[in-house]
Amino acid sequence: MNLAFPSSKRLILRFGMKFFTLLQPLLALLVLFLPAAFAVIFANRFADYLYDPLASILESNLSVINSLPSFPAALFGGNYGLVAMFPFLILYAFPTIIVFSFIIEVYRSSGLIDRISVALQPLLRPIGLGSRDLVRVVMGFGCNVPAIVSTRDCHSCARGSCVSAISFGSACSYQMSSTLAVFAAVGMIWMGLTYLLILAVTTLIYIRFTTPKALRLATNKLEQSVASPLIPPSWKTVWQETFSNIKQFFVMAVPVFIVICFLAAILDWLGLLSWSSKVLAPALALFNLPGDAASAIVLGAIRKDGIAIGLLDNGGEGLKAEIAMPVQVMTAVYLAGVFLPCLVTVFTIIREISWKFAVKLCARQIVWAAGFGMIIAWGGVLLFNPN
Repeated sequence: MNLAFPSSKRLILRFGMKFFTLLQPLLALLVLFLPAAFAVIFANRFADYLYDPLASILESNLSVINSLPSFPAALFGGNYGLVAMFPFLILYAFPTIIVFSFIIEVYRSSGLIDRISVALQPLLRPIGLGSRDLVRVVMGFGCNVPAIVSTRDCHSCARGSCVSAISFGSACSYQMSSTLAVFAAVGMIWMGLTYLLILAVTTLIYIRFTTPKALRLATNKLEQSVASPLIPPSWKTVWQETFSNIKQFFVMAVPVFIVICFLAAILDWLGLLSWSSKVLAPALALFNLPGDAASAIVLGAIRKDGIAIGLLDNGGEGLKAEIAMPVQVMTAVYLAGVFLPCLVTVFTIIREISWKFAVKLCARQIVWAAGFGMIIAWGGVLLFNPN
């Protein structure tokens, strides 16, 4: 008896198998990025809900602090002082980290991470980034610090690329909330998805061309090809690992944040922040940006909420910088977010790897971010204003 399929049925079956092969990585990406979407949207909404009550509670204390002599007032109040900024670290970063850590640990405990890793392996092989490393990059959308610390489990050949990807493309809770606030202030909240797409594409290009071929090949050899079976998550393990990540955040990130609050306050008190913005301002003509957008780039290199501080006016209803076109807004927030990693991230990289690696990473990131920024700026002008 001949059981062979007719040619038309074989063609349909072959097409269906190819379609499923193509669809599998896309579904894996969707499942992987759900924690990012959930954490950013709901955790930031929770933070926004508490922002005004917390600001009103701090207002009286800050008025007393700001009446002190200029130096202690700058250290604890002002724009960058510890009392002025520290509560908002907890308000915006902490809920996001809880959500991220919990969902990622559920994925890991159930074996879903292995399934996602195997599905994404064909897409990531040409780039030289391990599929498990992509999970760490997504973790960085909560906070870069625990994501970079988690790279201790990376193979030695992959750790540098993974840290570079986190530094360049993981928009932490501060960066995302500040970026969305800027888009909302100019009535362009729809640009949030465009920003994420640009960030993803430029990060993949950056990692592809900054990872030597030998390291890409070594990473690909170490990637697994068979997924572990799915099992019910161990809730005890999930909670233990979640609390471990939270503890790691408070032990590693919070002390560095305190130091940076003092450092930024001192630089502001000395006038060095405004001076550096003025020095950088002429160079912004290369990106089709006005000079008054320079403060966002300088502040974004210190803390990623500097994107909003440097661009938004005091009422949050418009921009300080005279930016008229959507492509200019996109260029400004992209450069402010990517030109340099924040100081917390830099200090974590120094602690985890070395200061030489951190210096090399920062120099390389400046060059690539500037190149991408020019492409976004002038490519957008040519696309939307060809004349």
